[in-house]
Amino acid sequence: MAAVADTLESTRLLSVSAAICVDGGAFDRFGRVLRHLAVGLIDQAVPLRLLSDDPRLGPLRLGPVRTLVHDRISWPAARRRIEKVVEALHHDAPTVVHAMSADSYRLALALSDEFDADLLLEVASMSDCDAVQHLPPECHADFMAISLPLVGVLETQLKIPPDRIHLVRPGVLVSRQGTCFSRPDRRAALLCTSPLERHSGVHLLVEALALLQKKGCELMSFLLGRGRLESSLRRLVRQRSLSGAITFAYPLGDVGHAMHSADIFVRPSADTAFAVDVLQAMGAGMAVVTFPNRLFDYLRDGETAVFCGKHSAESIAEAIEGLLVDRTEARQLAARAQDEVRAHHAVSAMAEGTAAVYRQLALARATFSIRE
Repeated sequence: MAAVADTLESTRLLSVSAAICVDGGAFDRFGRVLRHLAVGLIDQAVPLRLLSDDPRLGPLRLGPVRTLVHDRISWPAARRRIEKVVEALHHDAPTVVHAMSADSYRLALALSDEFDADLLLEVASMSDCDAVQHLPPECHADFMAISLPLVGVLETQLKIPPDRIHLVRPGVLVSRQGTCFSRPDRRAALLCTSPLERHSGVHLLVEALALLQKKGCELMSFLLGRGRLESSLRRLVRQRSLSGAITFAYPLGDVGHAMHSADIFVRPSADTAFAVDVLQAMGAGMAVVTFPNRLFDYLRDGETAVFCGKHSAESIAEAIEGLLVDRTEARQLAARAQDEVRAHHAVSAMAEGTAAVYRQLALARATFSIRE
């Protein structure tokens, strides 16, 4: 028993430092999760560097966490740009290199090789799974999956050994009270944060809102995304006489603040990549409307969200109308979603789980003197 205790204590005291590679796409999708993780790792006594090709990372105020904004790692200058990142880290070599998505895998592999650091690759989308499948044969990495279905893809489809897969769910804050129909005197408010692109289904949501308006449903809707489809969506809103009911309002600050004054959150597409805003909406206590999704187990029809039966405006309108008609059930749905976030997506659990993986990787390299 004394030997086991010594080993566990030595594990806790292992010197671990991490470099987390965050490309622009991951920055968009993880958002506040990244900030919470960085702060949580401070509490876990893990020195941290954040590396990104996105200049938005630079101004982030993350206390002692240091940031490095680098040039995008792309052909034909990829090798030289990787060398510049290596030079910047030369006197601050990490023991773990953690890539947040497939677009950062190449840089992470190079840094891991250069500093003989453990390599940890986040898997939060089908694109990440595809990239894992095409890793070089000599690559030895561990994988951090954000959901059980993604763990299953890594194990069964990609044949990754289970001992190299770690389940750490993303963490978000949970409001003390739910916002869904919390004020009976307030006109119902709907939020959509999806990008204004064809694939995101926002055009279907606009058509669904037109159908609801014809039925006399009173609803204020806010489209908080940006994208190439914005001008055509604005025309569609005018054509459907919805200018007084739909507002385009890209937030200057954290979208989470807007969620605390709305009732229904709509994701009018089935995402193949994790996006934190859905979890944020659940944590804020909004009722979520979306499509079936096999990748993210926190979305369950009738338990934590309402699923649309078909990929159509009519199906979206039906789901939203059901929440407007039965507000008691809508509040209960939102409360169950908040319970799901509290139970499985706590910020503290994410930070502790991530730090534990880092230390587990370090332990695999370390040797300890065992007391007789």
